[in-house]
Amino acid sequence: MWILMKMTIRTTTVVLMPMRNFIDGSMNIFRKIKLSARYAKAVYLVSAAYSFTAAGLCVFDPTLTPTFVLLKLLFIPVIWYLFKSFQRGQTIYFYLNLGISRTEYYSIPFVVDFVVFVALLTFSICVGNVIR
Repeated sequence: MWILMKMTIRTTTVVLMPMRNFIDGSMNIFRKIKLSARYAKAVYLVSAAYSFTAAGLCVFDPTLTPTFVLLKLLFIPVIWYLFKSFQRGQTIYFYLNLGISRTEYYSIPFVVDFVVFVALLTFSICVGNVIR
């Protein structure tokens, strides 16, 4: 697929350049995560505060793990709603030009955060078992 990058009115200069990773959806997951980390810092900070607190408490009492996972699953929709409502007035639809849907743009931070949360809880439970 080609995109028209430059066009002048006085002369007939037209430059066609190939569109790489834009419309065809071939943007890999790591670039999407990097993009979400750049524009969704508030989500990552709020979720990281809860994740580190829960992991710290699970070191000492691993029986609290199901409670923390349930609370995390309950907080995700609340944080998602707040993130979407605060971004609604300031959103520039740049992600559509990159080949990312709106749902994907809003959901990537939460999926990444939940995976990191589960890995952090697993690590903290292992450390807690080693300490005890």
